[in-house]
Amino acid sequence: MRETIPWGTDLAAVADAFGPLPAVHDGTHEIDFVTLAGRAARLALTLCARGVQPGEVVASSLRNSIEAVWVSMALRLCGACETPLNASYTDAERRHCLALAGARLVVTMTAQAAAFEALDCAVVAVDAVEAAAGDPAALSPVPAEAWGRINFTSGTTGKPKAIVITHQARWIANILQRASLAFVPGPGSTVLLMTPFVHGAGIITQAFHDRGAKVVLLDGVDIPTVWRVLADGIDHIFAPPTVLAKLVGAFEGQRIGGIRCVFCGTAPLLPSLYEKAKAIFGPVVRVTYGKSEIVNPITVLPPRDTDAYYAEPHGEGICVGFAGTGVEIDIRDETGATVPRGQTGEVFLRGRHMYCGHIDVTGFHALPDDGFHDTGDLGRIDARGRLYLVGRMADVIKSGGYKIHPDEIERVLAGTAGTAAVAIVTLPSEYWGEIIVAVAETDDATWPDRARAAVNELARYKHPRAYLMLPELARNPQGKIMRRVIRAELLAHYQVNDGPHPTLERR
Repeated sequence: MRETIPWGTDLAAVADAFGPLPAVHDGTHEIDFVTLAGRAARLALTLCARGVQPGEVVASSLRNSIEAVWVSMALRLCGACETPLNASYTDAERRHCLALAGARLVVTMTAQAAAFEALDCAVVAVDAVEAAAGDPAALSPVPAEAWGRINFTSGTTGKPKAIVITHQARWIANILQRASLAFVPGPGSTVLLMTPFVHGAGIITQAFHDRGAKVVLLDGVDIPTVWRVLADGIDHIFAPPTVLAKLVGAFEGQRIGGIRCVFCGTAPLLPSLYEKAKAIFGPVVRVTYGKSEIVNPITVLPPRDTDAYYAEPHGEGICVGFAGTGVEIDIRDETGATVPRGQTGEVFLRGRHMYCGHIDVTGFHALPDDGFHDTGDLGRIDARGRLYLVGRMADVIKSGGYKIHPDEIERVLAGTAGTAAVAIVTLPSEYWGEIIVAVAETDDATWPDRARAAVNELARYKHPRAYLMLPELARNPQGKIMRRVIRAELLAHYQVNDGPHPTLERR
């Protein structure tokens, strides 16, 4: 028998079990499970009536909202290859992603229809779809190996690639996500989400909904709204480091009780930020490692282990936990050989819930025969089996004959600008190869002095040659700092006076 995924009957069972309970609150409005499932089924049936077939690429573009949740459900139900576009994309970014994925149909709001029609796309406006409830169970199961979702890589080092995930991988990933939760959610439990739904927030939503828990989905970190919903009763928060830093900056000095778990991932959590978060929420932070190519959980460091880790001497890298169920981690050297525990190399991953291949401008590329994905991350496995991330292979700095990891310098500088971010970038130098520059997202004129004092614990060749300040550091839609964009901005405004003791001069 051909394997299929019964998304429709799965959702119908959830609606039957938790029908009148609140499912999603967007800070203003709320929708219950039965209504949410009915709206999703109606859109799915509408798309099927338009001829959408299992595995067909269908894009969506919606800001965080109740509509974003049931649209994602609908694309799953009808078997489409859901291709979410971040609502903050520029026209050029939309054009690139649509062309890469081959999407010709976009689900969005009426207000955005003209922008996509100008890109030669057909549009389904969700605010014009019939409101009458559909029946999720009326939708046929979906072929397991059909394309189920396309994610786009963050593009921190270039244009995004399209990562293709099958419906089977999505279904398995959801089961593993639920299984990895520190506490089993249920009716009465609520998770607060503030990052784009098209990324990690959507994964957590499905896991919580399957247990009858409520999701509060805000469109960004609006502190007055966050404070209000916290008072209404929140017991879980998804807060990657960029979000956690904003919460810490707003709530520092306060104690917020009742939080069972703060989910943290997408970027390494620095010790200084962890200590500030712990002072506010308690020792409840859970760390994970995520990639576009393999759906979370890849590794998990539960709250108790997270707290114990940050009380230890840290050594090289940042710990992101133990391999999740079904995940294989292999650390390899430059020859492709597996290195012993404790040694640093490139991180390779394999699992049943990972992507089947990627699309770039040259076409579709399937996974290698051995099924391993080379992440480009540098890492090591400690004696206890925990993965530590040391940096990115592409970001390794070569200066004066030394290989230097920018993440190591950033960890030392963390906290020198308060909760503001600090990034390490390089500028070209004929004499040194590259020179190191520290850039802080601050206007505090005393920051360079604190930064210079902090790096004294590092070898001299790792010290930045300049300490600069910008009102804002470039980030991608996922909130990750884009070193290449910051580097370009610096080169536009500074020139390097090269030599044994290089300096920067404003143009």
